Amino acid sequence: MLDSYRRAFLTGLAGLAVLLLLLALTGLIGGSEAALLLARAAHVFAAMVWVGLIWFVNVVQLTVLGKADEQARLAVMTWIVPRVAGEFRRAANITVVTGVILLAAMGYLTRRPIADGPWMWVGIAGALAMVAFVHARIWPQLQILLDPVIRDQAAKAAARETVRFYARLNLLLALPVTFAMLAAAHG
Repeated sequence: MLDSYRRAFLTGLAGLAVLLLLLALTGLIGGSEAALLLARAAHVFAAMVWVGLIWFVNVVQLTVLGKADEQARLAVMTWIVPRVAGEFRRAANITVVTGVILLAAMGYLTRRPIADGPWMWVGIAGALAMVAFVHARIWPQLQILLDPVIRDQAAKAAARETVRFYARLNLLLALPVTFAMLAAAHG
């Protein structure tokens, strides 16, 4: 099961499903509670991956790309950047989708006024800005950087700066958004 990250992840997921099933079968939690816990776990895990990748991009990837020679930069841009970008987008999307599921399940979308959850709405606003940066600014510019047909160095330099700026902006927002979400859930 530890031969690949997929098997390890799926084994962990299966363990979680068995645990929730046992809790439901023993009557310690209801089926809807189990489903809500599963949605919350998916939300938190996806957010952890997203923020972890924000950290990785800013602290490791951009630093390495800034100091690498052309051959090393090409290797990173060929093998690492596309994979990180895909996982980054996937984690952001899963975080948002599971967040909407949780908001609906907890009544934030239908019956709770904003005054009941100001921290939640601050976190939501920040998270939506972050996901908008991913899809509207970072991803399109990465397409320019990763496209081997585009040879315009000025366009690539501009794309690189845009990616760097919005990656840093996501890093800047990651801590306040995380704090706001934790304050909403535990404050």
